[in-house]
Amino acid sequence: MKQYQNVSFKELLLYSQNNPNRTRELESIEIHDIKPDTSLEKIGLKGFNSFDLNPTGILSLIACINDPTYYSLIPVAARIQLTIDIATKLQLQTDQLKNTSISRKRKKLHDLIGAAYNGSAFEEKDYFELFHGLSIMCNIQFILIKSAVQEDIENATHNGLKGEIVFSSNPTNWKLDVPVWITDYHARWIAIPSSSTHPIIAPWLSDIENTGWIIKWPEVDGTKSEIVEYLSLLPTWKATDIKINKDILATRLGRANCIKVFSKWN
Repeated sequence: MKQYQNVSFKELLLYSQNNPNRTRELESIEIHDIKPDTSLEKIGLKGFNSFDLNPTGILSLIACINDPTYYSLIPVAARIQLTIDIATKLQLQTDQLKNTSISRKRKKLHDLIGAAYNGSAFEEKDYFELFHGLSIMCNIQFILIKSAVQEDIENATHNGLKGEIVFSSNPTNWKLDVPVWITDYHARWIAIPSSSTHPIIAPWLSDIENTGWIIKWPEVDGTKSEIVEYLSLLPTWKATDIKINKDILATRLGRANCIKVFSKWN
């Protein structure tokens, strides 16, 4: 067994004088300011960068949308105060929804706003309901990016599934003068354009649909005959399409109507 000898601190200093490596120094380590790649070109949004929200959450997202420049400059504590003010204002606003399309959901929205303020856990459907409600209350249109998590990818029947694109409301009812914001479904980041030029939404959605993303197009109400009547006027219609299930045709017509609206947005 190895024996260890106790030495005093003074003796240790004397020993160190005989150390042949005592004059050597560690090489300096340079720390570079490495900025993460925030470009959204990987999902086809050229000219856009993702801005991480801090704190995360829909209320913080609304604060950012109200004044992106101011939000980016103020400290986190000031952002939190903004979310408090916004939560109070929005909850009071839910009392004014009695004669709107979401009048029956005003109590639910009031509670979801409170849950968002308290940082409570959300179910997946809660995110959409709150985005839908706030899009009407705040006169904003949202395109939500819902990236697939690993377990979804492993269990998906769609090979190469990357995620879903969800609209906060039916885009066929959207207005050109109402702002459209592209954001994470869970309100962790928001897409910020590097210039005042917005992408043409129709080509972007068409392209991303072919790269492993599922777009939740709205279904058109009506009988199958009515839906076929409209679809048959499109250049993509084939005579054999008459055999396709009505629900699929209703979504196909919803897609065509949305693309028609977005194609006007240059």
